[in-house]
Amino acid sequence: MNDKQILPHVHHIEEDYRDYCTLVQGKTLAILWDTGQGKRDLRAFLEETLDTPYIVLNSHGHADHIGGNHRFERVYANRADWPLLAAQTRLAGGGPPEYEVEDLEPGRVFDLGGLHGRVVSLAGHTRGSVGLLLEEDRLLLAGDALNPTLLLLGQECAPLPVLKETLRSAMELPFDRYLASHYPTPQPKKILGAHLRHLDCLRTEDPSHPGPYGPRVCRSVHKDPAGRSVIFVNRGLVEMEQA
Repeated sequence: MNDKQILPHVHHIEEDYRDYCTLVQGKTLAILWDTGQGKRDLRAFLEETLDTPYIVLNSHGHADHIGGNHRFERVYANRADWPLLAAQTRLAGGGPPEYEVEDLEPGRVFDLGGLHGRVVSLAGHTRGSVGLLLEEDRLLLAGDALNPTLLLLGQECAPLPVLKETLRSAMELPFDRYLASHYPTPQPKKILGAHLRHLDCLRTEDPSHPGPYGPRVCRSVHKDPAGRSVIFVNRGLVEMEQA
């Protein structure tokens, strides 16, 4: 596995090409953040590597983040994404999830021993997207919610006003960098400001770059002093806000 050490106790693991899971190791407990496509036996890896108990958290319910859930007896996922988690499991050829799913509610704090992870809402990419704020490290694990390229595609994504509030709230959180699940290195917090300003000037059409997601999804690009923001958004979300 391609294991990038972000901090001595934080490892970003490339489970599949450009699809990262994150292992956070405290003194008494470890967290596996997402389980990827399910192509690698992360359970065997953890049990060979760790000398503490561990728990498994899902950032959201898309298949490329929950694919390895079936290897574990219990995972935590936000309740708002449970229907998506079940649907994505069925699409992958399985039945309902056979593992136990426990609610990962915002505000919950996990004490790892010398390190605390606080669950925060990052609704937008999906309604149940959450992040894990590593308080002592000022590092946020963000899943797909804050990627430099934001994807707002299916029925599971939240309305644009919810995404705006998520970005505003995230800007107030005490972190300096964040890890996104499809990027190998931490991203600077200032990108959130670029996304917020982008949403205020979002274009619903870009004929030269229609995007790969079908005619109802448009690509919008915003060049900002804080960085480049790219958003793929279902036009229905834009039309809903303009109505």
